[in-house]
Amino acid sequence: MSPRAEFVDALFDRLTLRYGHAFLARWDGLSLDAVKDDWARELARYADRPAAVEHALTLLDPDEPPTAARFRDLCGASPAPAFRAGPEPKQPQRAAEVRRKCLRPVVPKAGRERAWAADLVRRADAGESVPGYSLRVALDALGRQGSLR
Repeated sequence: MSPRAEFVDALFDRLTLRYGHAFLARWDGLSLDAVKDDWARELARYADRPAAVEHALTLLDPDEPPTAARFRDLCGASPAPAFRAGPEPKQPQRAAEVRRKCLRPVVPKAGRERAWAADLVRRADAGESVPGYSLRVALDALGRQGSLR
């Protein structure tokens, strides 16, 4: 049985309890499966919004059972769901550790690790064509200020 069919079956059970024979008598002579299919189509957008369905149940006329269209309209009158923040990480300590590790500032390394930057600046000073962004990164790595031509 599909989730939509289960949803409509559960709703029919509640409405039958509330209105008794008057609810089911509305469709005497019709196939109950066809009626439930119609309700499933009409209420498809509310099958995963139980708050809207509960709200509609509170607005029902106590003397007259609803039609599928009337119940759909009542579901549509429900207030919009409130915004809920996403779930917290399951392992907050691990998440904090990963954030701390990934977001820590990078300290420029001394010695051979910056030789590429010195070489790039030297090539630029000699007149070789060097991309501006690469030169800027090299100057930053060496801790120098300089114009980018």
